[in-house]
Amino acid sequence: MNEIAPIAHDTEVERTALAWMDDPLEALGMSNTQVHSVPREEAEAVQLAAFNIRLEQRRQQIETLEKLADSQGFTQAATLDDAASVLFTHDVYKSYPGSLLAKQRFDRLTKWLSRLTPVDLSGFDAKGCQSIDEWLLRLRDDTPLDVATSSGTSGTMSFFPKTAKDYSMSVRMLRLQLTQNFGEDYPREAFDEAYHVLTPFYNDGHSTVARLPHYFLETFCKGDPALLHTALPYRASADLMYLAARVKAAQSKGDTSRIDVPENILARREEWEKLQAEMPGLQSDFIRSMVPKLEGERVLALGITVMFYEIAKAGLEAGGRANFAPGSAVVGGGGGKGVKLPDNVDDIICDFFGVNAVRGSYGMSEQNFYTNSCEVDHYHVHPWIAVLLLDPDSGKPMPREGQQTGRASFFDPTQDGAWGGIISGDRITVDYTPCECGRTTLHIHPQIMRFAELTGDDDKITCAATPQAQDDALGFLTTL
Repeated sequence: MNEIAPIAHDTEVERTALAWMDDPLEALGMSNTQVHSVPREEAEAVQLAAFNIRLEQRRQQIETLEKLADSQGFTQAATLDDAASVLFTHDVYKSYPGSLLAKQRFDRLTKWLSRLTPVDLSGFDAKGCQSIDEWLLRLRDDTPLDVATSSGTSGTMSFFPKTAKDYSMSVRMLRLQLTQNFGEDYPREAFDEAYHVLTPFYNDGHSTVARLPHYFLETFCKGDPALLHTALPYRASADLMYLAARVKAAQSKGDTSRIDVPENILARREEWEKLQAEMPGLQSDFIRSMVPKLEGERVLALGITVMFYEIAKAGLEAGGRANFAPGSAVVGGGGGKGVKLPDNVDDIICDFFGVNAVRGSYGMSEQNFYTNSCEVDHYHVHPWIAVLLLDPDSGKPMPREGQQTGRASFFDPTQDGAWGGIISGDRITVDYTPCECGRTTLHIHPQIMRFAELTGDDDKITCAATPQAQDDALGFLTTL
C-alpha cells in the first residue's frame, strides 16, 4: 500500500529522503546516537526533498490536500518555510458536521474521513454501525486504518487516520530513545531483548494512549503478553469519551439538561461516572501491587509523575525500593494534578525505582514521533521531522535561528495513514543553537503550553495558507 512513485532525479539526497520516509531507524543503523548526530544542514536538505516527494504522491491520494495546494498554485517547496502553506490545521480532524455523530451517520463520517487519508475507503461498508466503537473496530478489521481518537475542550471528538505502520514507527522510536544512551554503541540484537511494560492505563482502545499497549506488546514485550501490565484490563470506549466531551461542553454552557448524543450512548452515563470515580484508586493500587513483583526486572514504566511520586515517597518512608533492573526507564508527565510536588520530585522517584532519570515525553496523535527529554531536559526532534515554527498572529514561518517561541508545526514524511503536515495547538520554544547534551538535532524547551490554555478560549489558528485556499479545502471536506 502507498508505494512511493519513482522520482525524476535520483540524487543522493533524494535516495536518503526515500530511505528516511520508508524506515528512518533502519536507515540510521537502529542507533540513537546516529539518529541525533545528523548535521542540521544535511537533515534539512533531506527533509525538503522528502516533503516534495511526499507532496507529489499525497496530493493524488488525499483530495483535501489537492484542494489546498491547487487553490494556491502550490506544486513544490523551494525552502522548508514554503511547506507551511500546505500544512493541515489540527482542527481539520474534527471538522465533520457534529450532527453525523448525533444521528449515527457513519456512512457520511466515512466519506469525510476518506478525504483525509491516502487509504482507499471506497469499499468500506459502515451500514449497521450502531456506535462509534463499532465503526472504529470495523475500520480496524476491514481496512488498513487504526484510527486514533481524542476529545478536546471544545467537546468535539477528533478522528485521526493512523495505520499499524504509524503506531509501530512511534513505538520503535520510543524504544530506541529509552533503551539506548546517546553516545554509546549497541549491538543490533539488543533491540530484540524483552522488557516488561507497566502502564496505569487501558489495555486497548482507540485513543492513542489506550492503543499504544497493543504495539508495546510486540516492540517491548516481544509478543509475550505476560510482560504487558495495564491497570485497566478493558478497552477504552470511544462512545464514553464522546459522551464525556458532550457533557463537558454542556456544563460549560451551564445547561446539562440537554446533551445531544444518541440514547444508546446517553444510557451509559452512569457507567462513565462510575469509571471516573474508580479509576484513580485502580491505577494507584495497580502500581503498588506490581512494583514488588517486578523487582530486578527490566521495566518501561509509562504513567503520571504524581502517581509515581506518591508511590515512591510512601515506599521510601517504609524502607523499601522497587529496584528495577539496569536499563529500565520511568516516563512521567501530566503535572501535579492538584498535588504540590517538591523540587526534588525526580530524585525521589529515581531513588525508589532505581533509574537514573525520570524521562519526560512530548508528542501528539497527529505525528509519529515521541521525543523524550535529554540530559538537560530538552526534547530533541528526530532529523527526518521538519519543524516549522509559525508566528501565532500572522501564521508565517519564524526565523530558523537562535531561540524562537511560536506555534508548533511539523511535517513527518513517515506517516502512512495521513498527509503528515500539521499545525498544532501547542506553543513551544525551539532552540537552533547547539544543545549541551551533544545531540545535533533541533531541540524544544520543556515549557510547552496549549494556546487554548493561554487564552482561556478556543484556539483561533492563523496559518500560512491563503484564506481562500483554506475555505476551498474546508468547504470541500465538509460538504458531504
